[in-house]
Amino acid sequence: MLLLFRHPAGPIAHAVEHITFHQGYKPAHAREVFVPDGGCEVVIDLSDAPKQRWHDERGDRFDMHRRGWVSGMRTSRIVIGSGSGAPMLVLRLRAGALPALVGLPASELNDTVVDLDLLHGAVFGTVRDRLGELLELHGAAAMLEKVEQALVPLFPPIAIDRRVGIALQALRQRHGIGPVSALSDELGCSQKHLNDLLKRHCGLGPKRYATVVRFQTLLQRLQIETEPDWAQLALEHGFYDQSHMVNLFQEMTGHTPTRYMEAKGPFLNWLPVN
Repeated sequence: MLLLFRHPAGPIAHAVEHITFHQGYKPAHAREVFVPDGGCEVVIDLSDAPKQRWHDERGDRFDMHRRGWVSGMRTSRIVIGSGSGAPMLVLRLRAGALPALVGLPASELNDTVVDLDLLHGAVFGTVRDRLGELLELHGAAAMLEKVEQALVPLFPPIAIDRRVGIALQALRQRHGIGPVSALSDELGCSQKHLNDLLKRHCGLGPKRYATVVRFQTLLQRLQIETEPDWAQLALEHGFYDQSHMVNLFQEMTGHTPTRYMEAKGPFLNWLPVN
């Protein structure tokens, strides 16, 4: 498997935090789960075969997505078909970039995947064709060096309310723990206005975003825990009690915390479905 990364520093850096390219990913399992991580992504598939997004881990209902799609902010897990080896670009969007890309408030795409052909039609087709040409002519590494210029038509300059970045950074610094009401006072706006602002730009209001951050902080802790004390971890990470933590875990991952520890793969927000 080929795996490459790039942090944009040029004309799309205002909208894209990082880019991942992978090719040749063909795992043994048929499906995999991605849990909420507080971000939105654009995926560009440089193959022609459609990809599956399953409704759950074990059922037979799924949706098909082709060529490229945008995945909005997730409040629960998403189940996708495992890799077919296709060359794929995954763009992690910065907070506030999604509304400019889709022409809608970010909250309209929560827990939703929309094909880029529906959003941008011929413009996306031209961008994708250019990326395919670069990959074929120059190879993956050289394509990634030129990828920013090719993606410019999808990410025009945008103005993002500075309070969005300040609020999200504050929630992350607090690890999602504690009341969010003080944030509006710090930013000089009402709680309702802050809630509307964050929903419009990043998809989630401050309370729900804090929940995702708290869950992510707990997952990071579990990367180094071999025999977790679940009651103590629940207390340290701002849950009412252990039952509250277990309920959130099941919502986010489809597993209890103990089962998650048994099933988790090598990556923080990824679970194979065996």
